[in-house]
Amino acid sequence: MKPLLVAAALLFPPLVFAQSSVLQDSTEFAKVLNYAPLPGPQVARQVCAPVAAAPAPAHNPGGAIAGGVVGALVGSRFGGGHGKDAATVAGAIGGAMVGDQIGSGQATQQQCNTVYEAGPPAGYQVNYSYRGKRYTTTTNYPPGEFLKVRTLVTVE
Repeated sequence: MKPLLVAAALLFPPLVFAQSSVLQDSTEFAKVLNYAPLPGPQVARQVCAPVAAAPAPAHNPGGAIAGGVVGALVGSRFGGGHGKDAATVAGAIGGAMVGDQIGSGQATQQQCNTVYEAGPPAGYQVNYSYRGKRYTTTTNYPPGEFLKVRTLVTVE
């Protein structure tokens, strides 16, 4: 059995003696020099605004008739005798004029577009100084003034 282990140790030394021991595991702090957000995926958003539609016809015969009837009914409530007749006629004429203009104004409709905007950052690129050297890493959050650095001292 011993000759087999010796042969294995000679042929595959990294596998036989690859055990290492951790002597020190500590957390220290490095000074953050600067950081910048990394662009994330874009976010789509709908933006809608009213726009002028095709112009309506210049006259609205149905509106004129309906306005005349309503105007005549309202006008008939005022006055007495010939005054009542005059108020009914005036109401019918005024109602017809107003009814003719209703619906002949500029019509509007909604027009919507998709706008793409920058979404939340995908992370932060951080430049920091640790023991006199400069390093760069990426974090998922803004790091603040200091960055935690974990150090391992091992013996192989």
